[in-house]
Amino acid sequence: MGGGDLVAREILVAIAGSPNVGKSTLFNRITGGDVHVANWPGVTLTRTEGYIEHHNVKIRLVDLPGTYSFSAQDIGELIAREFLVREKPDVLVVVVDATSLEKSLYLAIMAMELYERVILAVNMIDAASKRGLRIDFQGLKSRLGVPVVPISALKGIGVGVLLDRILEVAEGKTVRRESLKIDYDGLEPYIYEIARHLRIKGALKDYPSRWAAIRLLEGDDKIFEELNKVDHDLADYVRSVRERAEVELGEDPEKIAISSRYMFIDELVKSYVARVRLATPGLSERLDKVMLHPIFGPIAATFVILATFFLIFVVNTGFPLNMILEHLGYGELAGLVEEYSLSGVLGLMFDWFSTIVEGWMNSLGYNGWLTSLITEGLIGSLGTLISFVPLLLMAYIFLGAMQDSGLFPRAAVAYDNLFRRFGLSGRAFFPAALGMGCSVAAVVSTRGIDDDRERMVTAMTSPLIPCQARLLVLLTIASAAFANPLHQSILTISIYVLSFILYLLTSKLLNKYLFKVEHAPDLLMELPPYHRPSLRVIWWYARSNTEHFLRRAGLLILGLGIATWYLLNFGPSGFLSDGNIAGSYAAMLGRLLVPITGLIGLPDWRYALAFEVGFVAKEGLLITFSSIAGVPDPIEALRSIGITPVKAISLALAMNYYVPCLATVAALFTELRIGKYVIITILMELGLALITASLVYRSALFLGFM
Repeated sequence: MGGGDLVAREILVAIAGSPNVGKSTLFNRITGGDVHVANWPGVTLTRTEGYIEHHNVKIRLVDLPGTYSFSAQDIGELIAREFLVREKPDVLVVVVDATSLEKSLYLAIMAMELYERVILAVNMIDAASKRGLRIDFQGLKSRLGVPVVPISALKGIGVGVLLDRILEVAEGKTVRRESLKIDYDGLEPYIYEIARHLRIKGALKDYPSRWAAIRLLEGDDKIFEELNKVDHDLADYVRSVRERAEVELGEDPEKIAISSRYMFIDELVKSYVARVRLATPGLSERLDKVMLHPIFGPIAATFVILATFFLIFVVNTGFPLNMILEHLGYGELAGLVEEYSLSGVLGLMFDWFSTIVEGWMNSLGYNGWLTSLITEGLIGSLGTLISFVPLLLMAYIFLGAMQDSGLFPRAAVAYDNLFRRFGLSGRAFFPAALGMGCSVAAVVSTRGIDDDRERMVTAMTSPLIPCQARLLVLLTIASAAFANPLHQSILTISIYVLSFILYLLTSKLLNKYLFKVEHAPDLLMELPPYHRPSLRVIWWYARSNTEHFLRRAGLLILGLGIATWYLLNFGPSGFLSDGNIAGSYAAMLGRLLVPITGLIGLPDWRYALAFEVGFVAKEGLLITFSSIAGVPDPIEALRSIGITPVKAISLALAMNYYVPCLATVAALFTELRIGKYVIITILMELGLALITASLVYRSALFLGFM
């Protein structure tokens, strides 16, 4: 089974787990208690089944007997193993206890050796958090090669994500290609010998040959019986190999196998589980009096978030410290802060590398389109991608520190009352705050939202918040059109206020009309004790999430970047060696878009072209205006093409909303995973840009300001 059109058929999911890990609690949480109870054939053990639908896919769940292994030493273990081998479920969910991974992982390891379509559901994460335990779920996933989902079956935390992973595994999207292999030390030569004979003779085909060989060495009577029925001589040979192994190794092979599994588990726990020291109860109570206060809580949370935001972006881009220094008259110092920020240094490095490559290629006689492709298209796109690494890494370091310390859950609680009115929970505040620095970081940070629908809505609406690049463009437009600093400030602040209003309103509308949900999700969030963040845990969190973005969005950013380079550097006459983009395909497209930009009072192909370039990076609008006007100062460039106050307001609104930048679109594809929702996001923002900008333009016409 597995793969195919899930909507057209029913998928079978088995849930396994040791006693007391919350397996039945999870089963009841998923099915809602609507179950069918019978006995397993031939025995008096209860068999419980239930049916649900998730994303229009019908799922049949079977609650397997609670067992400590698949050794078939009792009837429950035999039933569980036979069910996997004979009925071959589309997905096997193995539930383990987060507070006792050393004990509960044993069954999971055996399951992964036997079966490929496995999901590890790590239950009781709330209890583990209270005990100061932190688990690197991404590290476990990478090491074991199966999806690892943190859940609390009792409180429903993570259950929606688990159901999503079940569908992915059933579709064949996240299935390991072979069973888990662990090192059985001295048994390995004997395992290889038996497995090879099983494959040659075609015996025990229902089982992986390596797994069957291990079980035969361990003396599994049921497997020996099956083998004896199909090939008596081979069964005798396997017995002789087992006896030889015991003599040569001086120890029972079963003990060696069990010891090897526990050594593997011990290695997992040491590598991916950390214990942190919790704060004293008195300190926690004093902090909670502030953080959970209905008035002071949101104020304190805002201070924490903005301080975090300030540190992240000052280190990475110099923003907003560079603008503060510029405003105070320290222009030279502001330039140094921006130039020697992480992104500034990376930009210098890529510029230097691009110059070196260009010089080398010119010396070889390649001074045309190929040089431009490599230096501007490939290296430029790679530079765009790499420039996000320190930003995202820093964002996740601070977000991980806030989550691990216990501050983030309390900030979410503080904002929950406000956001609930718009169909969101307090968890949506952090992406909105991050969005003021970078929309990519905002979208990617939604991975921390458990509720699937809320995560999608927040990812779709957070790009409406003006990022650092859009603020730069906004300030330039305001400076070009308004001489009075007060008028410049009014335009800038108005755009920000409108953006937050649209962020909340569109969230409510998407919930109501796209996802058909009237109420905000419950804020099912454990308030863990305060404690000093663990550097190890923070690194796990930051590393795994940054890797996730690079892996999923990297190729898309590179591909779109090169496609944009082509549109800007080629035209009907071929490669534009003189750099005159007025003759490019992008400029031709800009001229075709003039009827649309005309709706917002900008009937000039140069504005349309600037919007195209702004898709790559919003500051590209300013570069385009400077390039077309032949003036290095973008403020003077805008004035030279006839910017007016009305056009400035229209341009500012359209620029802020028309489409997310290239990297943000890639992040949306990464997080939403459904192309339809990405397209809806782009169309929604285009619609908002046209509506808001055209309202300004039409109102100006009506009032006689044009």
